[in-house]
Amino acid sequence: MSAPSPHRRRAASRPALLALALAFGGMVALGPTRATPPGVIDYETVGATPLRAIGRDLPAPTAEQTVLFGARLQNPQPVVYDQIVFAVRDGGGRNFDLGHQSGYSVGASERTLIGSGRFPPGQYRYWLSYYAGGRWTDLVPERSFTVVAAPGGDPAATRPLGAGNDWVYAFGDEFDGTAVNWSKWADTSSAESDHGHGNPGNQQLEWNQAANCSVAGGALRLLAKRERVVSPSGRSYDWTSCLLSSHPSYNFRYGFIEARMKLPAAAGFWPAFWTFQAPGAQQWNETDVFEYYSDNKTRLYLNQYVIRNGAEALDSHVHTPGFDPSADYHVYGADIAPDATRFYIDGRLVRTTANASQIETSILVDQFVYAGKPPAAATQSAITYVDYIRAWRRP
Repeated sequence: MSAPSPHRRRAASRPALLALALAFGGMVALGPTRATPPGVIDYETVGATPLRAIGRDLPAPTAEQTVLFGARLQNPQPVVYDQIVFAVRDGGGRNFDLGHQSGYSVGASERTLIGSGRFPPGQYRYWLSYYAGGRWTDLVPERSFTVVAAPGGDPAATRPLGAGNDWVYAFGDEFDGTAVNWSKWADTSSAESDHGHGNPGNQQLEWNQAANCSVAGGALRLLAKRERVVSPSGRSYDWTSCLLSSHPSYNFRYGFIEARMKLPAAAGFWPAFWTFQAPGAQQWNETDVFEYYSDNKTRLYLNQYVIRNGAEALDSHVHTPGFDPSADYHVYGADIAPDATRFYIDGRLVRTTANASQIETSILVDQFVYAGKPPAAATQSAITYVDYIRAWRRP
């Protein structure tokens, strides 16, 4: 399958990548759900020996929650491990091991190992490891999880995942209220050629409007739905959706921006977290922390667009995340610095480009409806969820 090619929007509009798709389909994404309640471990069957299953109870814990880990073990011939432990490491490799046992025996009857712990905000990976015969053996699979700041905590105390602590909180929204804070956000952008709300020349099917942006349950909800509207220009749209821009309250040139998001599962949608030149700026300048075409859950598009020597300079990268972005929340960030732009996913640096911001930009988040691979006829709506958006600057 060939890679998408870049295209431009009309007038003062943003570029994007065209995603090729394998198939339509998928159910409409519903709200955040938990497979199991706290204290009940959601096991993933491994089916190997000695590790039969491994899991944890909280898919996306906060820093104030205790995470419960479990592993089910079985071995045809009885064996005793000198040591056994849940190995847990953060993005910097620091050790958070838990559930340690000495002289641990495993036999033909299944046995369950349990461990628990709390973690500071960050990205973590974990696996089971035992010590026997003078060496440590790591058991597959290795899994990961993200810990975020506790709801209601002070956002000013947060730092970007994976990018160190040398940052000062500058702007953000935890979406803990009951409605969008319109003193922070606008539902229009100069990137949208039709009165700031629509851009059919960029293969968008939707008219973006404030009514489709809501806050509930600690998350911003970007709702795309089949709904016919006619814009002030007289153009008809068969979909409405939501776009938010920070330009009323926050614009920046250099800094770190980050969002924790759960993306739609149904094919035909095109959410993104990005920047675009601030109002009044005449020079194209855009950073796509990510773009996601929901017909292909194996790709995220990380892009940086600037003008260099009078010409458009595009640095585009297709990233394979190793997870389904619609299955759970993940953290997407970018360090937009004078020397480079660095892209992070769940606290891990995944891409660096020499392109750097040249002017002040605004933060945007949206859920476009993609004309290049439109939703199936049976799909009536889809939601992108945003747990928070944060921005920091260097001191």
